[in-house]
Amino acid sequence: MHSYPAALHRTIMVVDIAGYNDPKRTVAHLHEVHEGLWGVLRRTLAETGVSWEACLIENTGDGAMFLLPPDMAKADLVTQLPERMLGELRRHNAVHTVEARLQLRLAIHAGEVHRGSHGSISPAVNYTFRLLDAKVAKVAQKQTGAQLAIIVSEEFYREVVKHDPAADSDAYRQILAEVKETTAQPWLRLLGGTPGNDLSVPPPAPHRILPRPQSSLPELIEALLAIPCVRDGQSRRLLLEVFRRREIAEIVPYHAEDRLHVIALARTCQRFDGGMSDLLDAVRTIEPESPQVEALALIIEAWPDPRIR
Repeated sequence: MHSYPAALHRTIMVVDIAGYNDPKRTVAHLHEVHEGLWGVLRRTLAETGVSWEACLIENTGDGAMFLLPPDMAKADLVTQLPERMLGELRRHNAVHTVEARLQLRLAIHAGEVHRGSHGSISPAVNYTFRLLDAKVAKVAQKQTGAQLAIIVSEEFYREVVKHDPAADSDAYRQILAEVKETTAQPWLRLLGGTPGNDLSVPPPAPHRILPRPQSSLPELIEALLAIPCVRDGQSRRLLLEVFRRREIAEIVPYHAEDRLHVIALARTCQRFDGGMSDLLDAVRTIEPESPQVEALALIIEAWPDPRIR
């Protein structure tokens, strides 16, 4: 059995100070900006009903990452939090010089997160940071003077924002985010901008088909090991017994060490046309529904070679 805990499905919120490294800011200004950020975050979460102690928080220097408690309703992040955070920003900015004022960008997504000894390990976390760094959002915030820019992933918008009238889904515009190897179409909402400064950044082409990020073998192995029926040696034997295609199950090399056996299982399935889909079907036979199984399904769907799906 592997020596680290399985991933948990968490809501991910990352925040960044716009223009943090502006040369006009002195160390004194940066001190006020830094303290102001944490004050705004603490008060906003308290007003939204989120326990600070229940969050896993990582300081990123010019911002922060929050893994929110699983029992928090995701809708609260787009119905209550935006206006409360904007109010806190206005209070801070009203009593500080221009150089010490705050403009924040906030990105929200959800996904599987592993906890390592020195922080979080998660493609979903990496993806959220990519959304936060979207150039279109930065340009739009600068153009409008918005005190707060909220970027939500396409999945979060589709599953949370559009289903709650209080989230004001019409206030969002879909944008194109191209950051490093990530290409996505998140949704952007701007709050607290200068009146009359309307957003003129064009949205992405409505019918553009984005390339799906390709999965990697290490990502696949971690997803498999996060599933109890695959991680445990006894249930893994049962998994091989229910495999639909015996020509796959019967040639998987055995390894006493769990991780090595799972790697052998994955690599064997890769060699067969449709083998990855057969693996997913076998897993679902033993464990029909769980966030970990759905995460595996997404990885297999995004596998780079379509012949093995």
